[in-house]
Amino acid sequence: MNKDYYKILGVSKTASADELKRAYRKLAHQYHPDKAGKQHEDKFKEINEAYQVLSDPQKRARYDQYGSAEGPSGFGGQYGGSQGFEGFDFNGFGFGGGIGDIFESVFSQAFSQVQAEVAIPLTSALLGDKIQLQTSNRETITLDIPAGTQDGTNFRFRGKGNQTKRGRGDLIITVRVQFPHRLTREQKELLEELKRTGL
Repeated sequence: MNKDYYKILGVSKTASADELKRAYRKLAHQYHPDKAGKQHEDKFKEINEAYQVLSDPQKRARYDQYGSAEGPSGFGGQYGGSQGFEGFDFNGFGFGGGIGDIFESVFSQAFSQVQAEVAIPLTSALLGDKIQLQTSNRETITLDIPAGTQDGTNFRFRGKGNQTKRGRGDLIITVRVQFPHRLTREQKELLEELKRTGL
């Protein structure tokens, strides 16, 4: 039987992204095992699982339609690795080089492993780019984006995640390609020219 993620987070089916985030942070803080004890660990995982689905527009749409983020076939094992996710303060993570305005962050922390989403311009995805990022540990890393990178592509940085007793985990960055909502006249003309070339 599929879980009611809206009920788990205590929000309506029309809840906005901000409402989801507020509800998630409140519950994650309330049921975090370090605060509430190990007896609430399953509840904590359930809260994180719900937020991982509802905070992603595509997964949420599939869930609303099918009761599953993967469509009629159900969840399968995709979320087995994400059930330990914990809310992560993204203020310590950002672009270097003065390009922080193209950075949107949706962070989650799974013990030693850290996941982050980085928004990049369409041109960077099409032509390729190198972006300087700074981790929460103040380390600078370079995200090398190959030409033709697709939305949702993951890049793994080994040993750049959180430090635990077993060692340091990995940092996984998911690229989100940003399509412009408004174009200048010059940009439209350039795109029309590219369209005529068959791009």
